[in-house]
Amino acid sequence: MLALLGVLLVAGLAWVLGPGAAWVLAHFDGVRGLAGKDLAAALDAVRGRALAIATGLIALVAVYYTARNADTARRTFKLGEQGHVTDRYTKAIEQLGSDKLDIRLGGIYALERIARDSARDHPTVMEVLAAFVREHSRDVATGEGGVAPPQPARLRTDLQAALTVIGRRIVTQDPPGVSINLRDARLASADLTRADLTDADLTRVNLVGARLTGADLTRADLTRADLTGAHLDGADLASADLASADLVGAYLADANLTDAHLVGARLTDANLTDAHLVGARLTVADLTDAHLVGADLTRAHLLGTHLTRAHLVGADLTRAHLVGADLTDADLAGVNLTDARLADADLTRAVLAGVIGLPGHLRPGSGSPARPEGGAASPKQDGPGFDEG
Repeated sequence: MLALLGVLLVAGLAWVLGPGAAWVLAHFDGVRGLAGKDLAAALDAVRGRALAIATGLIALVAVYYTARNADTARRTFKLGEQGHVTDRYTKAIEQLGSDKLDIRLGGIYALERIARDSARDHPTVMEVLAAFVREHSRDVATGEGGVAPPQPARLRTDLQAALTVIGRRIVTQDPPGVSINLRDARLASADLTRADLTDADLTRVNLVGARLTGADLTRADLTRADLTGAHLDGADLASADLASADLVGAYLADANLTDAHLVGARLTDANLTDAHLVGARLTVADLTDAHLVGADLTRAHLLGTHLTRAHLVGADLTRAHLVGADLTDADLAGVNLTDARLADADLTRAVLAGVIGLPGHLRPGSGSPARPEGGAASPKQDGPGFDEG
């Protein structure tokens, strides 16, 4: 079509530059009766306009073809680039299956480079690495009698490398509604310091002794996860689900547990010094011997929670729900209990020196202790108890 238009344009231009100029002058310009020099000048003017128009049309065609060729070149380049990425991806996957550690490590870091170079492939790469960690973290050799060996001092090198890559990924390239899936992985002694695991699925993950200092675990699902002795100092666990999780002896100093779900969690001897637990749900959780010095437990739900021998010196329990909580032998010196609900709470032998907002009938020397040494039930506070549901 364009070739035909080009032929017609050339033919028309040749005609106008020749005998057609007089016809154009007479029929388009309406000029007749000229002779001599006046006629020659008028014909030259017609031919000049024809050349200008033809030049403009040729320029438009040239621009069109240039843009078309540039677009074709771009598409060809993108196809070539994607093909190159595909080749790199295929090779990296093959390396992951190698029985040699250095080759597997090369594959892991090659995948990370692909994820950074190609936003399109970023989610797929992270899914592959997460699957690699899930599956190979269970490759634990058994000892005599089929008994698994004790927890390793550190995680296997290639698994640690994959976790490090996942933890430092470009989070903004994660697809909406899709999270890192490490469910049931065995990651004891893993180093996830400052890792970004926002919204990650860590259900039933073994993170015994793991280092998660400063990690971002906002909204992460850690239901029934084993975090015994884990280091979570300064970690962000806001709105995380830690229901029935094992945090015995865990280090959570200055951790953010705002609105975290810790129902039924085991926090025996855990270090929660200066932790932020505003609005956290700790119903029937076990905080026996836990260190909560200076912790912020404002509006926290502690219904039926075990706080025996817990250290709560200077903690803020303003408007906290402590209905039925066991605070036997707990150290509550300087605690703020303003508007806290303490119906049926057991304060036997609890240290209450300098407590702010303690109801009068529970104050030392009031003649009406919360629960006497013999263990008889204490009188309930005035007003209704708090219903978790």
